[in-house]
Amino acid sequence: MFHVRSLLRLFDRPRPARSAQEPAVGLTAGSSAESQPTSGLLTVELAAKAAAPTTATLRVFVGAAATPAFEKPLSFGPQELRTWVAIHGHLVANGPLAVRLELADAAGAVLAQTRLTLKVRNEGELAEITRRSLTSRGVALVVDELDARLYDYADDSLAAWYDRSPEAIEAHLKMLGDTGQASPEEVEALRQFTRDGFMVVPGVVDEDLLSRLNAALDDAVAKKVEGYEWGVSQRLHNLHLQYPAIRELWLHAKVIRMLRLIFGAAGRPCQSLTYVFGSQQEHHQDTIHLTSFPAGRMCGVWTALEDVQPDSGELVVFPGSHRLPRVYMKDAGIPKVGEDWSQFGETVTPLWTRLLDNKFRREVYRPKAGTVLIWHENLMHAGSMRLDMSKSRRSIVGHYFAEGAVVYYDSSGMPGVLYEGELPA
Repeated sequence: MFHVRSLLRLFDRPRPARSAQEPAVGLTAGSSAESQPTSGLLTVELAAKAAAPTTATLRVFVGAAATPAFEKPLSFGPQELRTWVAIHGHLVANGPLAVRLELADAAGAVLAQTRLTLKVRNEGELAEITRRSLTSRGVALVVDELDARLYDYADDSLAAWYDRSPEAIEAHLKMLGDTGQASPEEVEALRQFTRDGFMVVPGVVDEDLLSRLNAALDDAVAKKVEGYEWGVSQRLHNLHLQYPAIRELWLHAKVIRMLRLIFGAAGRPCQSLTYVFGSQQEHHQDTIHLTSFPAGRMCGVWTALEDVQPDSGELVVFPGSHRLPRVYMKDAGIPKVGEDWSQFGETVTPLWTRLLDNKFRREVYRPKAGTVLIWHENLMHAGSMRLDMSKSRRSIVGHYFAEGAVVYYDSSGMPGVLYEGELPA
């Protein structure tokens, strides 16, 4: 069974006390979409347990359907089995959605069941064109692994405006300027994004927020969050859940505005990564790790918390490389990644190297504190070697997806989970 992490932290929450007489087979399930209207994939985490080793068929019923939309055999016992399924929310109506999960024996008798009511919200043009594509392709309503093969990436009509011809791009930029939707400075930033695969936006973060961000990072280091040891290139995950200043940056109004201008839809964050020192990560595209359908609907956002110094393990970008072919797991021909990334590194990194083939300028990025870099999902980028191990490179990275897209992680086959709350106007 593929190793499952708790995507929604449901298994970290207090569980109801079991009765003195437990059932022979138990099934529990939960989803963040029970409480929060959710776009794209609706992820349901579930846990099965039995007094003795048991094999049963998981059946998932969606809406009023009398036949299951998904079936899969599961083997479990006294040790709780945790797994998940994802529902393509684009394929159902907005509003409440009834979901019933059952465990059935070989004869079809129901051993355990549970019911959920999920809240579906897919609104806007991107959600509609995604719905039409999924319907036309016959994509399954319920899945237990996400893969690029499921989706019609060959349909050029789904390309984002910034992935189209130079003439189409310029026409779009002119429209934004002529209609007052973007200022002249914003139009130029968008033009850089389409040309280079990234835009640089100086002075986004003011001194007060910078001070609070650095204080939050100091506190996380002092507390050795995630076992952090001073001097290592380790990144700290999702500190926005613990530190208000990092959450404020995560939802910064200027960043959200620029993403809306890029996507033509709201940009919703999915995670944050915080660094004290340079990552020293090899060149890569984010597409295979943070995957959207339609393509191009993800951006990375890199914020400098200090003036970046030479030899500190600076970020490196390859301008124009976002136009290279996207690499998915189907292209690599290897299984999804569980815990061991060695085969991925041995197979996919050489593919990226061959794509670069010394055709692109290597640009070392040394911004001032408070500067934000927004990059295209397919931009090749890396962390350079830390030639001076004493120099820090304090920064925070967020990854954002266009509302209305399907969001998943092609490298692992897992569904993505977005922030579905209120965004700045």
